Amino acid sequence: MQLFTEVSCKTPPFQLSHRDKILLMGSCFSIEVGEKLQKSKFPVLVNPFGTLFHPWAVETALSRIYTLQFYTENEIFHYQDLYFSWDHSTLFSRPKLTETLTNINEKLEIAHEHTQQSHVFVFTLGTAWVYELKKAKITVGNCHKVPSSQFHKFLMSPAEIFKALKNCVEICLDLNPEAKIIFTISPVRHWRDGAHDNQLSKSSLFLGLEKVLEDYPQAVYYFPSYEIILDELRDYRYFKSDLLHPNETAINFVWEKFSHLFFSSETLNLNQKVETLNQAMAHRPRNPNTLAHRKFLYDTLKKAEKLSINFPTGSFDEEIKILKEKIHHVY
Repeated sequence: MQLFTEVSCKTPPFQLSHRDKILLMGSCFSIEVGEKLQKSKFPVLVNPFGTLFHPWAVETALSRIYTLQFYTENEIFHYQDLYFSWDHSTLFSRPKLTETLTNINEKLEIAHEHTQQSHVFVFTLGTAWVYELKKAKITVGNCHKVPSSQFHKFLMSPAEIFKALKNCVEICLDLNPEAKIIFTISPVRHWRDGAHDNQLSKSSLFLGLEKVLEDYPQAVYYFPSYEIILDELRDYRYFKSDLLHPNETAINFVWEKFSHLFFSSETLNLNQKVETLNQAMAHRPRNPNTLAHRKFLYDTLKKAEKLSINFPTGSFDEEIKILKEKIHHVY
């Protein structure tokens, strides 16, 4: 007896390895995937502009990273004792203009350097609804709790979405002609828009993205996180208390699907070894001064050193340093 409908995933035209530098941008779902990749020791950079929801916001951020166009003081705004950028999330807001500007430009430079060597780009799209600041006639990536009366809200058309996403793909391919590009649509429902408007938004994203997939079949892949959460799981027990965001069980389920699609058996094996090491690092003994614990630390150190050979230089430097300090302290 089958009690759920399984979402079938097309075989991607490429696979990912721990040697691939990865950039993830978009809605909060990209953070969930990014954290899983980070824990598995993939060289990743997640949302260097903070959480972004609509395609124009992602396109703007990627363009600024690509051209290394630093932000200037006239692009920083002030509201309720905080300075911010309309292109960034509230994570970058600071009480001083110089702090905000410095933080934004430092992250921009880091992102630029990362993308120059990136092999994989992952974009998670959250909504097609856009807010335009009436006074300045500019679309914003985040409203920063400014009153809604100061914005004009409108829905991006599939054609506008296609153009924005195509520009993102072209930037990625210019950075790396062999780039692997993954798009996914966030399963998080934007309930403030209402049930109907949320569906219009997600549908527009699907329509705009479909043309991109048709035009770049070898470089671009669609991962169905939206369908997996809302069709295959289809139960509120897989959501957090707000009933909108997937919970840890759902994220783990999606991650497992993602892993078996994009990772070879060798990469999956390395992920398992990293997870085992992470569990060992998290171990807290009742008595750290026993001979057994000393041996445990030494064995874990040797495992970390051996495992590091299969990863980019420096991937396990922190773990090795911590273990050596603990061994020195114990002895």
